[in-house]
Amino acid sequence: MTTPRYTLELERAIFNWYYGGDDAAPEPVFNEVAKGLNNDMQVLALTDMPDKDGHYFIPLFTSKEEMEKGKSSPVVSQSLKALFEAAGSSPMCSGYIINPWGQKLVLEKSIIRKLLEYQPKSHITFVKGSVVEMHVNAIVNAANESLLGGGGVDGAIHRAAGPGLLKECRALRGCRTGEAKITGAHDIDYADYIIHTVGPIYSGRKSDADMLASCYRNSLDLALANGCGSIAFPGISTGVYGYPLNEAAKVSLLTAVEWLDEHPDTVMNVYFCCFKDSEMDAYMALVNQCHKKKI
Repeated sequence: MTTPRYTLELERAIFNWYYGGDDAAPEPVFNEVAKGLNNDMQVLALTDMPDKDGHYFIPLFTSKEEMEKGKSSPVVSQSLKALFEAAGSSPMCSGYIINPWGQKLVLEKSIIRKLLEYQPKSHITFVKGSVVEMHVNAIVNAANESLLGGGGVDGAIHRAAGPGLLKECRALRGCRTGEAKITGAHDIDYADYIIHTVGPIYSGRKSDADMLASCYRNSLDLALANGCGSIAFPGISTGVYGYPLNEAAKVSLLTAVEWLDEHPDTVMNVYFCCFKDSEMDAYMALVNQCHKKKI
């Protein structure tokens, strides 16, 4: 495998797609497929396809680990782009199944044709679940100013990342409200970085929104500076810091949209993770409002 980075990012996007449930948007997965096509992503293809009557899908694997989840078969490393371009050569082949033994991605010929011309673009996804579970380049931690751990998502991230994270955070000597700092992910092996940002304690003043927006903007800046193409946010300041959910959702979403508009050449998969139903409800109400204004 000559380009494991792209297969890893595809595996992560597929995981998040499944984690997001039946209504999850496929665009983050399409982004990673398109990036792989543009960067000679290699996959493992079976070399001894059995004779089949009727139409069939050809299995492909992003890694030996994915292949070994099922029965062992001879494979060869192939360019995904070359495989896609050759998909129409066999009239009986319906397409490909990537990682058929695990969280599989079924690609019919009609989708493959679209993916060959698909242009990656940033996408915002709302996920019902914990930011700690997301498979992304950067997980964002709603930290306190000490960066030494605490309750809620902060404590959950420190527990998952292990003692190495606490040691690295001590060397950062804290973080001011609205700012962000980055560390390794340590024992969280499905992420590359943890971005720690300190949200404001809600007071009702205009400065609260400015500080909260800075948390999201500075986190996105750090992600971009460190080569990240995916980032997952929790609800910053919406726990014990008391920021009203509807107001926090508006600040976070508008800040992310503005940041993406300011970086048109960047492809960033942005995930907003909603641990509680009330958090998801706040985002969905905001999205519905936006749709009504456009109609």
